[in-house]
Amino acid sequence: MNRRQGLIGLSVGGSLILAAIIIGPLIGLVGQTLLGQAPAALWHQLIQSQNQTSLQHSLFLGVGTMVLTTLIATPLALIMTRTPLAQYRWLQGLLLVPFMTPPYINAMGWIYFFQPHGLLAQLSPTWHQHFQWLFSPAGMVLIMSLHLYPIAYLGLQTAFSQYNRRWTEAATVHGVSKWRQLTRISLPVMAVPYLAVWLLVFTKTLAEFGTPATFGRNIHFEVLTTTIQKDLSQWPLDFQNGVLTGTILLGLALTAWIVQQWLSRRPSVTLTGQEPIITTRRGLIGLASSYTALLVGVAIILPYSAILAQSLFKQRSLGWQLSNLTLVHYLELLRFDSPAFQAMLTTLGLALLISSLNVLIGLYLSLGSLTNHLPNWLRQVNRILGALPLAIPNVVLALSLMILFSQWLAFTKLYGTLAILVIADITLFLPTTVQYLTAALKTFDGSLLQSARVFEPNFVRIIRKIALPILWPALANSLIMAFIATSRELVVALLLLPSGMTTVSTYIYQSFEQGEAASGMALAVITVVLTLLGTTAARRLKVDR
Repeated sequence: MNRRQGLIGLSVGGSLILAAIIIGPLIGLVGQTLLGQAPAALWHQLIQSQNQTSLQHSLFLGVGTMVLTTLIATPLALIMTRTPLAQYRWLQGLLLVPFMTPPYINAMGWIYFFQPHGLLAQLSPTWHQHFQWLFSPAGMVLIMSLHLYPIAYLGLQTAFSQYNRRWTEAATVHGVSKWRQLTRISLPVMAVPYLAVWLLVFTKTLAEFGTPATFGRNIHFEVLTTTIQKDLSQWPLDFQNGVLTGTILLGLALTAWIVQQWLSRRPSVTLTGQEPIITTRRGLIGLASSYTALLVGVAIILPYSAILAQSLFKQRSLGWQLSNLTLVHYLELLRFDSPAFQAMLTTLGLALLISSLNVLIGLYLSLGSLTNHLPNWLRQVNRILGALPLAIPNVVLALSLMILFSQWLAFTKLYGTLAILVIADITLFLPTTVQYLTAALKTFDGSLLQSARVFEPNFVRIIRKIALPILWPALANSLIMAFIATSRELVVALLLLPSGMTTVSTYIYQSFEQGEAASGMALAVITVVLTLLGTTAARRLKVDR
């Protein structure tokens, strides 16, 4: 066996192991659904009112969020490409803050601000009455849209900044009307970016658990994700219905992901990246500034102020009084024997372990998808394994791993241990790591290693002195983002965390459920601050690179 055959054999073995971890649980979930009962019984369970309601609510939330997110992000993307506001890099980062915040914390801020006897009611009872419509499905769509608009904004901003204005200029010269330019030039060119954004937002909304679990249950608006979690963890348990609902959610998410992958591979118009025209009209600049300020106020300042205020109150009922403010809830976080401190230690240890393993596995898949020493089919397998977890909702993966390790692999004795949680989090956050590392490896000049081999026989020294310093920004970026994602994950921790253990996300959620707002919100503020610091460091590493 030559060296190349050995490399292929090792790569095939590693890819099979990863496929068993990523795809195996999904096969187990579908198999449990289809083989667990007769088709007639399966259909009868499928058409139950609870399942139909959850499905309808999920589709309504997904479509509504997709539409409203587009309406919010389109003018924002135009503003940040066509006005002088685009030159402020700090504003670019500020507009991404809502997506950096764990969604369940953001939803809690909205509840604390607008609920009866909440912060707004204490400040102005008259104004409070005008906002009770927020506690409705339409209000939930608004909250989800204000959380997810950065996704649409980033995609549309890139498309608008690369749009070639010469096409419309040429049409204007030849007397083509504005309406015809819109329908024959602009819309066909922007169709693919918009479709990609819609599918991504729709998938994210379907898979979201935090906002439906906090805000949705407050208005009795159950969706597929919360139905699954309720069936698996709340009495009376209905494991069979949870499996069926999980299969439905997986089917919807996989369908959207496959369509998105198909769109990305279709031939499309090549955008040239021409420098966009910056408007100098004061009226438009003033309107753009007002819109941006309004969005920042509603999407960031409003929920964050509610979270911060709740963390400082001695008693919620006393409200906005100077004598009611205290830092004792933050000091409690520093007590070694406090549940919050133990939750932070547990989260820190898990995040370090999961993010480190995530980078190692992500580097393996990135190298395996790019190296020419492997067959094309094997490179494609590695690409699929690195991207597929994007299509798996968190709650579905947790359910699939429960089935796999409690039934099919029960002999391993891993069910009920931290190992399953580690496997789930590594799988979920793998695509982000693979994306960062693949982009870095594509720009890496392989001739540097070849030249170094001429003068240095020690390959480990070459990697340490040449490859690592060049790839360090991407590795550190991947490590930071995986660390942040691990510390904010909620539903996987709720379902898979061993009994008696608590993480930051589960502590905040349980504090909210039990009405202990102050201690939970103090930890939420710390979580948000650490998330912002981590993402800022990741952005700086990306820029410096």
